[in-house]
Amino acid sequence: MKNFSMMSIACLLGFSVGVDAMDIWGKGEVARITDAKHVPQNLEEIWKGYNASYDKHNPLEAKIHKTWEADNGAIVVNWVQLTVGTFQGKKTIVCGYFAYPKGAKKLPGIVMFHGGPQTASEQGALKWARLGYVVFHPNHNSKVSMGGEAQGLPNTDWGSIDGWGAKGPDGPFQAGEMTIDAVPSPRNNWQFIRQMSGRRIITFLTKQPQVDHAKIGVRGHSTGGVLATCVSLDPRIAAAVPSVGGTGGFMDKHPIITGNTRHLRLEGARRKLFDETLEMKYYWKHMHAPTLFLSASNDFNSPDWNSIEAIKLAKVDTRFTSCANYNHAFPPETMIADYLWFQDKLKGEFAYPKAPKAELLLDTKNSVPVVKVTPPNTSLKLKRVEIFYTDGRNPLTRFWITPEVTQQSDGTWTASCEVIYNDEPLTAFANVIYEIDPIKAPNHSYNGLSELGATSNYAIAWPDDLQKAGIKGKPAENRLIDDFSAGLRDWTGSLKNGHHWSINTRKVSDVRFMGPQGAELVFEVNSPEADQHMGMIISRNYMEANFREHVFYRFIHLPKKGWNTVRIKTGDLKNPFGWKLDDWHKISSIELCSAIRLKHQIETNYAARAKDVSSKSSKYQADLGELPTKVSGWNEKYYEEAGDEYTKDNMVSKEDALARSRFRNMRWEGGKYVKRSKPYVKEPYIRPSGEGK
Repeated sequence: MKNFSMMSIACLLGFSVGVDAMDIWGKGEVARITDAKHVPQNLEEIWKGYNASYDKHNPLEAKIHKTWEADNGAIVVNWVQLTVGTFQGKKTIVCGYFAYPKGAKKLPGIVMFHGGPQTASEQGALKWARLGYVVFHPNHNSKVSMGGEAQGLPNTDWGSIDGWGAKGPDGPFQAGEMTIDAVPSPRNNWQFIRQMSGRRIITFLTKQPQVDHAKIGVRGHSTGGVLATCVSLDPRIAAAVPSVGGTGGFMDKHPIITGNTRHLRLEGARRKLFDETLEMKYYWKHMHAPTLFLSASNDFNSPDWNSIEAIKLAKVDTRFTSCANYNHAFPPETMIADYLWFQDKLKGEFAYPKAPKAELLLDTKNSVPVVKVTPPNTSLKLKRVEIFYTDGRNPLTRFWITPEVTQQSDGTWTASCEVIYNDEPLTAFANVIYEIDPIKAPNHSYNGLSELGATSNYAIAWPDDLQKAGIKGKPAENRLIDDFSAGLRDWTGSLKNGHHWSINTRKVSDVRFMGPQGAELVFEVNSPEADQHMGMIISRNYMEANFREHVFYRFIHLPKKGWNTVRIKTGDLKNPFGWKLDDWHKISSIELCSAIRLKHQIETNYAARAKDVSSKSSKYQADLGELPTKVSGWNEKYYEEAGDEYTKDNMVSKEDALARSRFRNMRWEGGKYVKRSKPYVKEPYIRPSGEGK
């Protein structure tokens, strides 16, 4: 009877009985699970016992390999080594940059994670030290040697663990000779050892006199955003900012929303184990610290639909901030949110505003939906309200329309939403832009920024809602794609780098701006000199098979100084196998770029992939086309300087004046409008007969 009682209690608490029979953290060396019955089945089981005893039995053995000063002595930087743990008799160590303002005492600390294949950087550490924080920026990419002051110093070494995970049919649980556990287990996932690294770094920070131990935050972008979400569950974290990573969506299919899931084939017990231990969405149920999620509306790594669904599970103070038509990057008013969140939650020097409220009004006089936005009460000065809407169902590819906004007498803001379809979901959100005191951070990309965008909830009207309200779809055909009067509002990228500039828009994937059959794509380009070249890349599909067969490109000759008219037909664009673009209606994006950038892309990425694919299938034969023998960068002094300097920390300035001075009147000429399938419907590329080799 006693055994039955204990089993019942364990089940009620969500623990399997087997795990209690084994201390999976050990007393020193991390125990290797060899029996499947001891595999943790949820987050509680994974970390049970860690907080209580792991640090006690596993000294950090911190070593400072080198110390130097930056910014004329204002910042102290160290290259530090810590012991993560011992696995199968061999130690795992992590190394990283530990930086802080000179003379720092009791300042808030930040653990900053880098993205996927990237490495830690001194500049990454300096970014937060310049803002008045103590930062540890670990290097989790042991495959790349460090440069700068850290060159030649000991680097991260995963020891007996494969830091990139085993490959096999069990997916992220796959066991191998170099995994933590000898049987399929969530601890074998390649990110888990990095989570341990993050927790050990927190322990290190709590032992430093420069750090206020009660004020430690965590920040990360992309894969680093995933780690920021995971590590934020450590009870010592006081605030978190995951960025475009850490909200899951690997397998959550939806009856209407499409394109938001990854290709992860797990079923039955394996699917349940994934959901309870590795699916980022469910980490949000366990959040204990105030968390801001930085989102981009069309992000490939963390689709906005998954993000808003994930944060609904949080029971703590959360914010969601986003930007329309961006992917994995942000404009300044969004990017600055991370700093201001920490200024609020770790320093108490800023009052971060509540989220604005957005709602869709369907019962209108003219049967056109209206978005209504109510800004929150705040002492900040409101500068403007931006509203965005879309009737696309794929979070990765949909284009967000920016309508005219009107302020109402009651303090709300509204905009009409002309929809093309009434059998597609209508989604809207707003960014309320506030004036803030200009950021004072010399040698920092945030220096001088004076705006913050507070993002509303997503207001959604499903097809049934629209139809019940009598909303009718209104077809629209716009031959003018963009006159650039709004600068790069509907584009992402940068024009600042004279050698590798690039801007991209998915506007042409929206049925409102889709190309007529047989049309020419026409626009004007202002060339700084005669006889220049630029590049164009057309993507026909988005996030599809990486054979590059859906990428079409060409070099564009600009014969004269000043304004040149460019005309492009589908047949002018070819992929790395020499096949011509079939039609305009299924293109997902247009990229305009420097000739140097395109040539480099062809000679490296496209060439390597085409060669690899050609060697495996007779269907493909590489035909990269004629490449210019010499291309040069553009003379940027020819253009009016505008906007903030482009930075490498995922903040992209809008550069409106620069865009207007370089491009104008992108449009469709000729051709005919025919009935098209909906944008999210995939249509296979049909290779024109006789094209290519």
